[in-house]
Amino acid sequence: MFYPLLNIVMQYVGAVLAGISVGLICKVYFASQMQNKIRGYQSDIVKSHSRILELDARNDELEKRIKELEGRFIKDRIFMN
Repeated sequence: MFYPLLNIVMQYVGAVLAGISVGLICKVYFASQMQNKIRGYQSDIVKSHSRILELDARNDELEKRIKELEGRFIKDRIFMN
């Protein structure tokens, strides 16, 4: 009595299990792809941040040099007048 029903259920169980396994495999694949993109973005952020720090240090050096040269320029102007 239950044998034909059991046969039908067993046919669909195989397909359902295959669908679930393929879905899980796709989910893991896309999650790993997203992690790789995030790591790449983090690497770019770190590189940009280090470049910003280098440029900031260079800017400070140039500002100090400008102040020194302005002081010399004012002294030279005083002597010329």
